[in-house]
Amino acid sequence: MKKITIIVAFILSFLAFSGCKQKTVQEERKPIPVEVMVVDTVAGGMTRTYVGEVEENLSVAVSFPMGGRVERVYVHEGDHVREGQTLVVINNANAQNAYNSAKATLDQAEDAYKRLKKVYDQGSLAEVKWVEIQTDLEKARSMEQIARKQLEDCTLKAPISGVVSACNAKAGGSLLPGEPAVTVLDMGRISVTFSVPESEISSVVVGKEAFVYVPALNNRMLTGRITERGVTASRVSHSYQVKVAFPNADKSLLPGMVCKVLLEQPENQGFVIPAKCVQTRPEGLSVWVVENGKAQHRLITSSEFVANGVLVTSGLHPGDTIITAGMQKLYVNAECKM
Repeated sequence: MKKITIIVAFILSFLAFSGCKQKTVQEERKPIPVEVMVVDTVAGGMTRTYVGEVEENLSVAVSFPMGGRVERVYVHEGDHVREGQTLVVINNANAQNAYNSAKATLDQAEDAYKRLKKVYDQGSLAEVKWVEIQTDLEKARSMEQIARKQLEDCTLKAPISGVVSACNAKAGGSLLPGEPAVTVLDMGRISVTFSVPESEISSVVVGKEAFVYVPALNNRMLTGRITERGVTASRVSHSYQVKVAFPNADKSLLPGMVCKVLLEQPENQGFVIPAKCVQTRPEGLSVWVVENGKAQHRLITSSEFVANGVLVTSGLHPGDTIITAGMQKLYVNAECKM
């Protein structure tokens, strides 16, 4: 009787355990709620976005060749200047005296030349003496030109029309030879410089159209063309410098403004899906798809990140149902509740 009781108890325990296990398996096999979308073919040009910075077309730092004490400063930072306009004047006393001396020597040489030429024409002056007179005249002319140039260099004039970006000259101060006194920027035409990764530089060609948005000017859109493409990559970022030129007639674009550059890429064809659907696995990128109501893995190939997701070029077909939410609990052949 005792043995029978033990056997019956063992059978009942086994049946109870089997029922619990079957119940657990049944619970695990309940359909998993997911969100899905049906893919469709998308064809069109992709657009890449870069961050650029406005730069002046030309920057000229002007200085005094001889240096000296500053007498007057006629411009300040931000002033618009014309080509040939006087910017700064330094003390010219020494240069003026040197020019006066050179001019007097030239006048004396020219007078001697005129007097002795008549004598030479009459044949009363030796050839050696006549050559000496001509040489002295040429020396005097050269010295006068040098002295005149040094006197003119005491007045600094604008080499181009533009805007004064920096003025280091101060009245009463001194400037060393070659020390920049005023920097003038040519603002009639500007450039936008931006960096392009080496993996994308092959699609950037000189002459290609580019669109630029300037947030500082209420997102004003400008259209220009690529004028320069760097040939040497940065060793740190492995990117190339590219420039787009624009006219700046109203002078509203200023150096240093940050902008957004858009470049259209050659037309591609594929399926645009949300980036959150894509998973990275050892064998490559993949997504979950629903086939006959069950979840399956599908390897894909992606070529571009676009504004609203990822462009898939292979691995999907028109009408495929991909899972966009609820992937965390999925497994192969899991039943899906859509």
